[in-house]
This record gives sequence, structure tokens and C-alpha cells, in this order.
Amino acid sequence: MMNVLYCLSASAWASPLLLFANRRDVRLVDAGGVKLESTVVVSGLEDAAAVDFQFSKGAVYWTDVSEEAIKQTYLNQTGVAVQNVVISGLVSPDGLACDWVGKKLYWTDSETNRIEVANLNGTSRKVLFWQDLDQPRAIALDPAHGYMYWTDWGETPRIERAGMDGSTRKIIVDSDIYWPNGLTIDLEEQKLYWADAKLSFIHRANLDGSFRQKVVEGSLTHPFALTLSGDTLYWTDWQTRSIHACNKRTGEKRKEILSALYSPMDIQVLSSERQPYFHTRCAEDNGGCSHLCLLSPREPFYTCACPTGVQLQDNGKTCKAGAEEVLLLARRTDLRRISLDTPDFTDIVLQVDDIRHAIAIDYDPLEGYVYWTDDEVRAIRRAYLDGSGAQTLVNTEINDPDGIAVDWVARNLYWTDTGTDRIEVTRLNGTSRKILVSEDLDEPRAIVLHPVMGLMYWTDWGENPKIECAHLDGQERHILVNTSLGWPNGLALDLQEGKLYWGDAKTDKIEVINVDGTKRRTLLEDKLPHIFGFTLLGDFIYWTDWQRRSIERVHKVKASRDVIIDQLPDLMGLKAVNVAKVVGESVQPPAAGEPSLLAPGRSSGLVAVLQSMARPALPVSSSYIYWTEWGGKPRIVRAFMDGTNCMTLVDKVGRANDLTIDYVDQRLYWTDLDTNMIESSDMLGQERVVIADDLPHPFGLTQYSDYIYWTDWNLHSIERADKTSGRNRTLIQGHLDFVMDILVFHSSRQDGLNDCMHNNGQCGQLCLAIPGGHRCGSPPSRNCSPPTAFLLFSQKCAISRMIPDDQHSPDLILPLHGLRNVKAIDYDPLDKFIYWVDGRQNIKRAKDDGTQPFVLTSPSQSQNPDRQPHDLSIDIYSRTLFWTCEATNTINVHRLNGDAMGVVLRGDRDKPRAIVVNAERGYLYFTNMQDRAAKIERAALDGTEREVLFTTGLIRPVALVVDNRLGKLFWVDADLKRIESCDLSGANRLTLEDANIVQPVGLTVLGKHLYWIDRQQQMIERVEKTTGDKRTRVQGRVAHLTGIHAVEDVSLEEFSAHPCARDNGGCSHICIAKGDGTPRCSCPVHLVLLQNLLTCGEPPTCSPDQFACATGEIDCIPGAWRCDGFPECDDQSDEEGCPVCSAAQFPCARGQCVDLRLRCDGEADCQDPSLNARLLLAAVCLPNQFRCASGQCVLIKQQCDSFPDCIDGSDELMCEITKPPSDDSPAHSSAIGPVIGIILSLFVMGGVYFVCQRVVCQRYAGANGPFPHEYVSGTPHVPLNFIAPGSSQHGPFTGISCGKSMMSSVSLMGGRGGVPLYDRNHVTGASSSSSSSTKATLYPPILNPPPSPATDPSLYNVDVFYSSNIPTTTRPYRPYIIRGMAPPTTPCSTDVCDSDYSANRWKASKYYLDLNSDSDPYPPPPTPHSQYLSAEDSCPPSPATERSYFHLFPPPPSPCTDSS
Repeated sequence: MMNVLYCLSASAWASPLLLFANRRDVRLVDAGGVKLESTVVVSGLEDAAAVDFQFSKGAVYWTDVSEEAIKQTYLNQTGVAVQNVVISGLVSPDGLACDWVGKKLYWTDSETNRIEVANLNGTSRKVLFWQDLDQPRAIALDPAHGYMYWTDWGETPRIERAGMDGSTRKIIVDSDIYWPNGLTIDLEEQKLYWADAKLSFIHRANLDGSFRQKVVEGSLTHPFALTLSGDTLYWTDWQTRSIHACNKRTGEKRKEILSALYSPMDIQVLSSERQPYFHTRCAEDNGGCSHLCLLSPREPFYTCACPTGVQLQDNGKTCKAGAEEVLLLARRTDLRRISLDTPDFTDIVLQVDDIRHAIAIDYDPLEGYVYWTDDEVRAIRRAYLDGSGAQTLVNTEINDPDGIAVDWVARNLYWTDTGTDRIEVTRLNGTSRKILVSEDLDEPRAIVLHPVMGLMYWTDWGENPKIECAHLDGQERHILVNTSLGWPNGLALDLQEGKLYWGDAKTDKIEVINVDGTKRRTLLEDKLPHIFGFTLLGDFIYWTDWQRRSIERVHKVKASRDVIIDQLPDLMGLKAVNVAKVVGESVQPPAAGEPSLLAPGRSSGLVAVLQSMARPALPVSSSYIYWTEWGGKPRIVRAFMDGTNCMTLVDKVGRANDLTIDYVDQRLYWTDLDTNMIESSDMLGQERVVIADDLPHPFGLTQYSDYIYWTDWNLHSIERADKTSGRNRTLIQGHLDFVMDILVFHSSRQDGLNDCMHNNGQCGQLCLAIPGGHRCGSPPSRNCSPPTAFLLFSQKCAISRMIPDDQHSPDLILPLHGLRNVKAIDYDPLDKFIYWVDGRQNIKRAKDDGTQPFVLTSPSQSQNPDRQPHDLSIDIYSRTLFWTCEATNTINVHRLNGDAMGVVLRGDRDKPRAIVVNAERGYLYFTNMQDRAAKIERAALDGTEREVLFTTGLIRPVALVVDNRLGKLFWVDADLKRIESCDLSGANRLTLEDANIVQPVGLTVLGKHLYWIDRQQQMIERVEKTTGDKRTRVQGRVAHLTGIHAVEDVSLEEFSAHPCARDNGGCSHICIAKGDGTPRCSCPVHLVLLQNLLTCGEPPTCSPDQFACATGEIDCIPGAWRCDGFPECDDQSDEEGCPVCSAAQFPCARGQCVDLRLRCDGEADCQDPSLNARLLLAAVCLPNQFRCASGQCVLIKQQCDSFPDCIDGSDELMCEITKPPSDDSPAHSSAIGPVIGIILSLFVMGGVYFVCQRVVCQRYAGANGPFPHEYVSGTPHVPLNFIAPGSSQHGPFTGISCGKSMMSSVSLMGGRGGVPLYDRNHVTGASSSSSSSTKATLYPPILNPPPSPATDPSLYNVDVFYSSNIPTTTRPYRPYIIRGMAPPTTPCSTDVCDSDYSANRWKASKYYLDLNSDSDPYPPPPTPHSQYLSAEDSCPPSPATERSYFHLFPPPPSPCTDSS
């Protein structure tokens, strides 16, 4: 965090200070300042969204939606760290408002759909609204009138108002509204302003919603947050990433306050005028309230309130001591409590650390301890309700403790263990442990106690599931239920009614029986996919459901059902208790050493009663399945038993509740709840007849012999009648409560044969009979296997698998536990691991069944704790993982075993974000979100061969995907709302989809389709990847989508053919596939490739006066070359981390920045005067200028005008000699000519020698000596210390003895013949020849050589406008301007006037440098020919003017028409 000291004095501010959240930080900007630069208040944040302040204290509050927290800091105090205000129970806190009068914080949460309030320090937290909220976002307060306002952009968008105490709730705007994002109040004029991001407007109205007016309409892109000061309205915009302002009444005087922000979110005007003080009753002794004093619009204008879950006493002032009825919940990694006293059912996390895998939970009402079992640490632990006093009671000889129960009377603790298959007991403090039951236990799970009666009950879900009972000492054991059980997970005891309830996760029922084993009945059997935790309190039974991720309850008599909490993963055990009431009395414990066990009571005998659940009818011999449907079009359906060949038999039917088959006569029978009839038809739905039509409520139905049998819900009876006529009705049994389905238990009902009877049809898993044969569940191998082609998509706390176009494979939420703010996902198809980035800055992996979890990298493991992984991509051949980091702005690589390899790409202005690896061709593609413009770039896997594919037509590309077989790159732009594609080289750019895309966040390719996810619309869509046609919604209503990834099977033949698949190609670090099918080894930036071209090692140590290159063949360069504007190292590391001068400044050799106007003015302003002098001597003057001896340039007409304009006065020397001869000149003047010629020749020769020695030689000389011979220039791609015998020097100065050719970096003939000293291909092991380079490089023929390096197209990257398909490994030529000489002139017959030449000409301007950061640090001078071009000369327009419609900025004029 960066602490900022401000004087919070309103009088000191001439213009408003804007406080805004920028996701990664919170900032301040002076809206009226001359230099609009923002100041960071607090940095290093993850996802700051909403922000507000308390002006009187200088406090700043913000929400972080990734860390799920509300935090604060102070402006006017130094050294104050960030403090947590609220850190639990939040999911997506989108809105925040500070009540500066009542000293409260209000916030909205769009995930929990709640509006809450708390004290400024986070205490006494209360839920105000939890119903009829869909997506609450912005919130604003009017404490003077006691009102709060908020926006809701859910399915029914609206703006609402309510009292700040939760009273008088009312909708004030619900028309002409779609995405109401921003909200603010004009306290002076009592107006409400809001911004709609979908309808692109800002409106205002009275505070009751009346008199609505337009402020700004139609010209906004994506406004997010609003605030105002005086007559000015300010707002942030997501798409422009800027802060804008206008007049609050008319919308005029529009201006941009601040641009190029990372991601502006909420905004406030930091001013005392926005928080005027006035006195309230809450300021006097907190209004007499014991906890919360909330402002109210109704008299007495305040209300006392209690924290969530606590009730207010009858005096209306004081809160009760705490919640009385509490639901205790064990989640996998935390414990929670939910008050049942208040209807909001808010869950509060108990502050207990180191919970690994909690399963069962119970409570001791006497001492207030919570007890739980932990399966991972194999222990039983306890703690108080506030999280204090945590201790481990038992941690030896425990394998899988599943159930736990507290005997609050005798002070003992019981538990079941499915690992040791035992039931044990100990004292509540963990002493005096004893095994009670250890025989005939298979999988014991739930356990409950009846201390008063001295009994315990438990479930066993093993091979023979059962529910048993025994005395508390384990004696008198007997079975209560052992029929019609599957997985009896939950068990609850009703002590008052003497009933035992249980939940079965296999039969999907909740059943009840008397404690003596009589009167078994089903209480609930609808929508119970997987019951686990189970408890009872008062009139309600509560349970957790693994699959529905919910906590629900049902009334034990009325069977009415409620949802307590929805969409909460990792739910385990449950216990409902009344913490203020104890049933039974405790006894005096005996002496230590023996467990206390009450004398067991006697229980009566029991009778097992069978009641079957409803099921479809299966005619065994014909291999068909029949079922009924109740949906929008009720019907009776038939299909093969493998689910195929579905056919509607009866479509004119009501709610057909039960179905049975007469196998002998081949007829169908069904009951209809709407017509109260029993009907029949043949097996094809024909010959339909009514059997009985005067039945009160027929429910279950079966058939045997000549009769049909049915149950009647209203008559509580079982009846029978003739199956053909319905006559001879007979009452079989009456007085049956809740009688439902019915079956005849007889062998004739299950007769017949099919292929699956013999050795399971040779199937490994499922054998499904079909007419005429059978089908295995997984053809053709007849063994079940996981899918090989599927989609993975991530949500905030879940990763799911989906198989498109396969109706037999529904979506599956993978059992990956502990997921938190998943950001990006990838998959390794070889080892079957899922990789993901989470909100804690971790990169993790696990199998799709949740096993083998592993952390590849986390801030705690790293030497750089500030790392923030953004995206990741796997190279399956080299077994490496590439990932981008937001904190360091680098591309990093890890081995899949977790070992860090290092950084492969890093630059001062680089901001790599989305990344995808194309390992088949040795490339990686990434988005570069630079400040001025986004780019899509390509580089080799080691970061070399880097080239920009696109900079135009991009704003915020958020996802990339490569289709190697198709040879295409796809990307999606979140701001342009557009999906595009191109060839892997960047050519053939094509827009695939640009309609009805709102908030795309992910992209992938599977088969013939391109899939993307839209977070705002909560859907997954696809189009054909080649044409963009046939757009289809694949999945809808999927909340909080974050990523998507396609998985396809890898061909072993293709995999083994890859050069890096076997032993990483022999490379120690990075292996890159070359075009000829051979591997090339390379290294991360901190290592260099050794001479064996396989192994990476540490770079060499250089002398103190030298600089060590990070990588490449050049090891050391003179220190003077560091930050001189010219990359000498192969990796350009000598130019990294240098100070960046502005466009109006000149960079000195030692890093100093001076005013550009002081350059070449004859005075040494740089700290290195010699450089200034050299630059003066090297200056090139224009044709209409005279060059002074000092290097200064003055106008020619100022020469010999009797006024010294040069600093050294050289413009007035030898004026008489140089004047043109006149008619009256003396005759002897002709004798002076030869003398003058000799003097001028000597002067020119001396100047040339001086320039060579002072500029060229010294340029290549070390700090203390001559130029080292190791750096002598030679032929391209030569190793160190190698000088080709008789190598020719390029250029005319072959006799210069300074050791390095002045022209070694300049080719007079253009082309690519003149190369830099050393080529990176040699360092990394690539061949120097074009025929065997890393990629098949074909250089186009040059018909006419360019006139000078300044106009050589290889100098500058023109990918701003079009992509070059020619990867180049050579560095650009150095501009002539630093060499002290102008380039040689060329005839106009060369190609100086083609478009490439024009492009390079205007690219030299500062304007272009601002647009394209990939240009050289210094622009080249114009060629000699172009210096004399006039406006009349013909020259085509520059490429920019031809394609300016596609660029974000207007192009500069063509060089030919540029008068400058």
C-alpha cells in the first residue's frame, strides 16, 4: 500500500477531489487540476469495486469482490495499514455507502442478494433486506431524511427506496430502465441521478421518482458509477476506461477528466459538502439502543436494531443476549451458524482455523462448545460458538469419523468411524475413551442419543443398510429398520413425540418411524437428490443436500417445505439446537477413569413396513421402458431401455400418476389425478378404455392375475377391481395414512429373459436390453470410460463439465473442493489434470474427481509475493505451463510438477494478459494491454521472434484460442463486443460475430464450433468456427461464468512425432519445435544457453565497468552502452528498466531527462557533457541552415550578416573570403582561391577525423580503455572472438583503426545484409541460414534497394496497419543521426516514393512514436532526397491515410505533404 498524506481542508481545494476505485487500487484525482494525474491512495488490491469515505475522520472504505471483503484506510495518517472491516459472509459486494451521520456502513451484495448495515468497524452487522432482490448494485444515502436508495439490475430492473432502518420500502423507478449501474443524490436540490449502461443514458428525478428528466442520452458507452459536486456530474465508464464530466442539469460541457485507467469502478467526490453534519438522536447515547441506532424517515426518526439473528426485547431498545434457536453447519473447510430466530437465515462463519474436512457437528448446550469431526486430520475437535477455545480432543486411532453426538446429561461424547467400523465414547474433555460397538458394523454414519431414555441410534449404509438401536453402553443392540434402505445418511430424534426420522440419499426419501419400530411412513420424497446432514428442532426437520447445494427444512406434520440457504457448496453435517434451553438434567459425573453411562431403558419390539416409491414400468421381455410426464404437455412415453427411440403413446391425458403393465394380456394401465380415473390401452396406446371413473384420488397402481390394485390418497385405502371392467370393487385395507405407491410381490411380475442375463452381455458396466438384443453403456469397447472430448467451464466457485450435442451426458459439476474465485482454467489431456487460477493468486490442479490436489504456485511459495496470475496455457509436449502475471507484467513458465523455470517475456511497457500456446508450431500468442492501445502479439516460446499481429481494431481483447489444425487464431474483445479470427500469421482477419454480445469473458474451440461465454447474459453460445453461422445458445442461466476450455483427445501418433515430446527434446529448460521437425533449446531470461546448445546456465560475470546481458551470445558490453537508446544485448536487456523521458524531453546517456529545446543549443545540460558535445558535432542541419563549428544550426541568411548568431561566432568568420566576386574586385584576389581551398580541405579532413575518433571510436570504447577486440564486427551469426579472415568492412572508412566499423550496423545497399553484431538464433541454437531457420522464412526480393536505412522497411514494424508474415531475428539498423553523418544520397529512380517509403518517413515523427511503442527509440532522419521534396512532388499517401478508418487515432499527414 502507498500511504498518502493529505490536508483534509475544504478551503484548500479549489476544485473537487475525485476518489475512485480502479480494481487494482484506489486513487484520487483533482478534477480541476492543470496536470490531470491520479494519485494512488492504496495499491496492491485484487478487485476493488465500490468506494466511499468518512470525511470527518479521513477514512476511506472500499469493497473487494475477489477477496470478498470490505476494507478501510486513512488519508491523513502516515504508516496506517489497510484494515479489514468485514471479511466473512460476503460474496460480491457491489455497492457501498457510508452514513456519516449515524456512523454506519451500508452495502449491497449481488450474489447473496442482500442489503446489510454495520458499524463503521464492522460490528453489529445486520441484514436489512434479503427478499425480492435480484442483482442489487449501487446504493446511496440521504441521512437528513433517513432514506436509502439502491439500484437492482436483475430480471426486473428497478430503483428502490427505503428507510435506513429497513422500513417503508418502495419502488420509485421501474420503467425505461435496464442496467441501472450508477446512483447518486444531489443533497442540495434533492434530486436522484442514475446511469443506465444498457440504454446509454443518465437521468434524474425527484427523490420519490417523480419529474423524471434526461441529462445525457445516447452518447454513452458503458457508464458505471456517478457522483456530483456543485453543478458538475462525474461518472466512470467501463468501455472508455475514463472519468467524464458534464453539467448536471443540461448534460452540456462534456469533458474527459482522466483516461487510460486500468478499470475505473465506483467514484465519489471527496468533500465536506457531500457529507454535511447535523444532529440526530442517535448521537446522544446511541439513542438509548444497546447495539444499532439506525436513522429512520418516521418519528422519532431513529430505530433500535439488533445484529443479524438476534431479537429485540419488548422495550424496543435492548437486544437479547444472542440467538436462541441456532442451526450449526459443517462445511468442508469451515463451520457456520445460522440463527433461526429471524427470517433472513444469514450464515455467519465461526472464526476457527485449520479446518480441513469437517463432516459431523454437534453442540453441548451446557458449556457452549461446538464439537466436530475432521476426516482429513483424523481428529475430533471443539470450540466455542465465537470460535475461541479451539482444541483437539481425540486424534489417535481415528480413521474416518463420520458421526458425532453429545450426551449433555452424562457429559459424554459418542462417534462413529467408517474406517475402523466402530462406535466409541469418551468424556467431553477427551479422556476415558472406550469402544462400545465393533462387530457387525460395515459403514456406520449418523448417530443420535436419547440420554433420558438411555438409548442411542445409528445408521449403517454398508452392503446391508440398516438402522440400529442400543443402550448407551452398547448393550441390548437390535435392528429397527433393514428394508427399503439405500444410503441412510441422516438421523434425527424427536424426543417429545418419540419418533425417529432419517434421510436416505439413495432412495431420495425422508422417512419416520416410532422409536419402537412401528408406523413407518414416508414424509417427503420429492427433489431430494443427495441428503447428507440431518437434524430436527421443534416442528421442523433440516437437512443438507450435496447435489442441490442447499439447506432445506420441512414441517414434520404439514410437510410444508422451505429453502434456508441455496447454492452453498461443500455442505456436510448439520445440527439444530436451542442454546437457551436444555432437555433433561445432567447427573453428577463419577470419579475420573470410567465413562458415565446411564442405565439403559427398554424399547419395544418393531415391525418393518414396506412402502415402495413410484417408478416407471418395465416390460422385461420386450425391452421397452414406459413412463408418464406431467409437464406442459402431459403424455405417456415409450423408449428402448437404452434411452433411444423415444415415442409418445398417449398425448391426451391429465396427470398420469402411476403406470403398470399387464404382461400376459399386453396392456397398459394408469391412474389420472385430473380425471380421477383408471384407464387402459394396448402397448402402442391404442384401444383406450376407462376402467374406473368415480375414484376420489387414485394414486398408486399395480396389476396381478385378473385384478388391478390401487391406492387412494383421500380414502387412505387399498382397493381392487376387475382389470377389464372395473367391477367387483373390493376394499383390501383402510386407515392407511399417506399411502402412496403399491406393487404386487410375486415372481410373475418379474418374469422373462434378455441378453443381459448371461454374463452381463459381456459389458464392463451397464448392459441395456433393447428389442432384438442389447447395448453396453459405453460402445463399442463395452467398457465405461470418461469422455475424451468435452467442454470445461468455470464459475466463481465451481468448475463443470459439459458434452455438447450429447443428450445422454448431462452437465456435471466436478467435485473440486475449496474453489474460490476461479479466474482461468486449462486441462492436461495426458495426465487428466484440471489447472486453474483462483482469487488467492494460486495456480492449482486436481483430477476431475477432486483427487490429487496440488498447488503449482502461490504467493506464499514465491520470492515475489506480489505475483498475480491472470491467464494460463499448457504446452503438453514439453510438460510446461505458461502464465501471465499482472503484478510483474511478465510471461512466466513452470514445469507441470510445480518447478519454476523463469520469465520468458518482459518489457517496460508490456502488460501481457490473455495467453494461448501453439506448441505444435513453437509459438505463443498473447494480448498486450498497453496504456495507449491494446495489441495481439506472437512470439516464440522463449519470448524471441516477437512480432505484433494487430494494434488496430482492438480495445480490450480478453480471450484467445488457437485452432492448430485449421491454422486460425480467434479472439474476443469485451469492449468492442466482437469475435474475430485470422490466420496464425495475422493475415485474413475476419469478424465472426458482433451482435448481441454483452460481457464476453472466455473463448474456446471444440470440433467445428467456436464457443464463448457471456457473464452478463449468463450463457454459453457457439457458432461455426469458419463462417460464424448457425449461432446457438448451448447453455443458459449459468451465473458468474469466468472461463471456458475445450478438451479433445490427443493422438498418440501426433504426440510422439513432436520433437519436444520425448525428454523435452533433450533441452534443460525450453524446447521449441522448429519448422524442419527438430527441437531448438532455449532459456528463460535469467539464464543463457551453454555451448552444448542443450543446457541453460548462469550468465557470465562481467567487470564492474561492464553490463551483463541477461541472455544471448553477447555476455558483456561496456557500461556506457547501458540505457543509451540502442539495444546491444541480444535480448535488449541493456535497455530495460531505463528511465522513460516524455515526448518533450531528451534522454541523456546516463538516464537524465532534459528539455528537448535544450538539445544541441551549445550548452552541456546532460550530466555527461561529452555526449552533448558529440551530439552537437553530429547534428545535421537542414538545407536552408548553416552549421556552426560548435554544431549549432542557424539560418543561412544569418551567415555573414554582421551579427554573430552562432555561439562561437563562426557564422561571421571568413565572410569576406566567401562573398561572391564583384566586377570591381582587385586582380590579386584570384591568388587567394587556392589558399582558401587548401584551408577548407584541411578543415573538412580534420572534422571528419574528429568525428570518427570522438563519436565512432569512443562509441565503442570501454570506460577505461580502447574498444575490446572481442567485439570486432564480422559476418552475420558468428560466435564470439571469431573474425573472418579478410572480412570486408562495409563503408568507405576501411582504414579507421578503432576496431569496429562505423558502418557495421548500417548497410548502404539496404536489404537485410547488414546485420547486428550477433544474432539470437546463434545463441539459442537456431541455424543462421534461411533454409533451416526456426520458421521457414522467405524474404521478398527487393527490386530497388532502399535509399538508406532510414527508409528500409526492416527498420520499423508496420504491424500497426497490416501484419507481416515474415518473422525476423535481426535487430533494426541504428539511425544515422547518432552516427554524425547524413546517409548517402540516392537517385530518384529508386523506390523512395512507394508506400513503404512513405510509411517509414512519417513513422519517424514523434506523433507516431506515441502510437507505436515498438518503433526505435529515436526516429531516423528523412533521406536526402526527401529533404528537397516540395509540395508539388508526386508521392502517394501514407498507409495511415489509406486505412485511417481502422485506426483508433487520426493519422499524421503524409511525409510528402508535411510542410515541416
